[in-house]
Amino acid sequence: MPLYSHLRHYLPLFLAFFTLLLTTSPACASVKHLLNDAVTHLEQHQYAEALELLHDAASRLPDSDRVDNLLTVAYLGQGFQLLRTGDFSAARESFIEGRNYAVDDLRLWQGEAIAWYRQGKYAEAVTVLDQAIGINPEHADIQLLLGKAYYADGRMPEALDALTRAREHVDSAQIDQLLNKIQREWQVEQEMGREVRGRFQLSFIDGEQAAGLATSIVEALEDVYAELGSDLAYYPDVTVPVLLYTKQDFTAVTASPDWAGAVYDGKIRLPLGNIHHMTPVFKSLLYHEYAHAVVHFLANRHAPVWLNEGLAEVAGRRIHPSALTALEAAVQSHNLLSWEGTLDKSFSALVPEQVPLAYQQSYSLVNFMVERYGWHKIRELLDGLGSGRDWRVVIKEVYQDYGLDWPAIRNEWQASL
Repeated sequence: MPLYSHLRHYLPLFLAFFTLLLTTSPACASVKHLLNDAVTHLEQHQYAEALELLHDAASRLPDSDRVDNLLTVAYLGQGFQLLRTGDFSAARESFIEGRNYAVDDLRLWQGEAIAWYRQGKYAEAVTVLDQAIGINPEHADIQLLLGKAYYADGRMPEALDALTRAREHVDSAQIDQLLNKIQREWQVEQEMGREVRGRFQLSFIDGEQAAGLATSIVEALEDVYAELGSDLAYYPDVTVPVLLYTKQDFTAVTASPDWAGAVYDGKIRLPLGNIHHMTPVFKSLLYHEYAHAVVHFLANRHAPVWLNEGLAEVAGRRIHPSALTALEAAVQSHNLLSWEGTLDKSFSALVPEQVPLAYQQSYSLVNFMVERYGWHKIRELLDGLGSGRDWRVVIKEVYQDYGLDWPAIRNEWQASL
């Protein structure tokens, strides 16, 4: 999504503009040289170097406003570059600094909002986007992002309103799909009670069953928050939505396969079924789903599914371990599932008979990686994946001090079975 990529086409125009303005005096020639070098750095996406040169040039010009366009380009490019690496705080600072030179450039507002959004700070993203809407109420991309932020923050009517306004300005299947999803969920959720307990926001149909479980659910989630936080040195400063459904409502809202015990899509969604008190199986499910939330934030949605589900299984099996019968049978028959093209993608595409093996195989590998190389390497791996690079490349970088790459880790794991 490099919103700034097209700017490279304008850089020669900016430089030509400055060339016309500058005379051939030595001082002006020096400024021209600085600008020329800055443009070269911009074209090579070397934004820090470009910014240093541009600020130097601006300090030498009697009218530094002439450099504002190039400074805007540099701060915008730097911000999105930092977003891709997962350095959200620095990215926000770059977008905010860029607005000193182009306060009405909506890409700078949008960039800051994306940084807040990816950190799970949805209310902060909404605040920034509301200001951007004040600049241009008809900007479809801003309205779309605002709708997503409202939705993630649990503000469903506002989300529907923003997405409807976005839909008025652009014909988009993505917006239609999201609108349908939120409308389906809101039909159920508007009847739910809601309360915030610690770091978790619980929503549930009022009744003795959910009310009786609420305290036990929060206690279990606080336990896994502390345990995984210790393992990964990560304690997210966000409020995690947890929605408790009837089995019928869960199926209607999530449209998930029959074998799904819960869903994490930015919110923990759980079907209560006939559960009336905390059990090891249900507590294991809570651990599993919270682990998905941690991976969601650390890996910025870029973890391969085997790693995501494997880590969730490692967490859940602490509470309720079970036999790896599907994995044992697959090892004996040489019928393990492929890691690439199968287990790195959604398990919902698998036939039901393959699902137990998918989870057990993913668990086995991730548990092997944790026990053999340590939790600190898993944290490095998740952080590295946040940049959006290929997971095989990131694995090689993270485990290079062990002399390992993805094939080597995979082979070591299989030899251990």
